[in-house]
Amino acid sequence: MAKKSKKMSLSMIFILIGIVICAVAGFFTAQKLTQGDKFELIGEKIIEVEVGGSYDDQGAKVISFGQDLSALVQTENNIDYSTPGEYYIKYSVDNFRFRGIVRFRIIKVVEVASESN
Repeated sequence: MAKKSKKMSLSMIFILIGIVICAVAGFFTAQKLTQGDKFELIGEKIIEVEVGGSYDDQGAKVISFGQDLSALVQTENNIDYSTPGEYYIKYSVDNFRFRGIVRFRIIKVVEVASESN
């Protein structure tokens, strides 16, 4: 009975060593695969626009696992160009790497300073 117990203990040690080796290898592989990944705004984070004007959104750049997913970026905003205030454009992408992560651009709609004579 002691021999069987010793064999099981040795088997468990090899299994645990294998699990550790796989976990370490997986970690370094994931690091290498995601090395150049990014989710960033193109252009400035804060934009000023005069009341009645508009802003041509430059979007966001998304690289995930070495692939450019910028075309998949979804945006939503609450901008009212006729009313002064601070508004936003929200950027998100439904992707395994960046799911749940958002980026924001602030749009400041400002009144035009009038010249007095």
